[in-house]
Amino acid sequence: MQYYPLFLDIRHRPVLVIGGGSIALEKIQNLLRAGAKITVISPEILPSIRRFNRRITLIERPFEPSDISEIYQLIFAATGESKLNAAVSAECGQRRILCNRVDEPAYCHFIVPAMLRRGAITVAVSTSGVSPFLARELKETLRKIVGPEYTILTRILKNHRNSIKDRFSSFQERVAFWRRFFDRDPIAAIRAGHRGDLQRQLSDY
Repeated sequence: MQYYPLFLDIRHRPVLVIGGGSIALEKIQNLLRAGAKITVISPEILPSIRRFNRRITLIERPFEPSDISEIYQLIFAATGESKLNAAVSAECGQRRILCNRVDEPAYCHFIVPAMLRRGAITVAVSTSGVSPFLARELKETLRKIVGPEYTILTRILKNHRNSIKDRFSSFQERVAFWRRFFDRDPIAAIRAGHRGDLQRQLSDY
């Protein structure tokens, strides 16, 4: 199966996580980074999840089919129990709500890729559910290539983005400017400790 890659803006949007163990914890951490409004339902909840109690809603009881609601943008079946995850996924399917069943990619409406984050950069790797382990290995390879210097570069670009847009009124002019800028290899400049040169290029060009 080939998936359609997509980055979602889920800031302040309701997301439901069924499960309170280590599998759910990983999902919750990534959802919090994206600013989601999270509800967790599970009869048992890890202390490492409870520490987020001011940022998420915890409902400590077993899952009930009525918990599935159209108010949620996404639902994660992350209980560690295959039959329960299947029940959650099936209920979501009937209501046409997107569900990620963590134990069985073939029955997911969407899958979550292995992610590498460097500042504003997110690199997502997926094997379409064939091998999550391979996806993690690829992510670690990319970690060595896309180093912390990319975080620095994205911060510099963010600070100057609006001024460059104001300076060059047409799209073609902006494309030409950024092509010249990147032709000078800003990553190499950061690695060499010439961050100030980049700032001057963006301010004075």
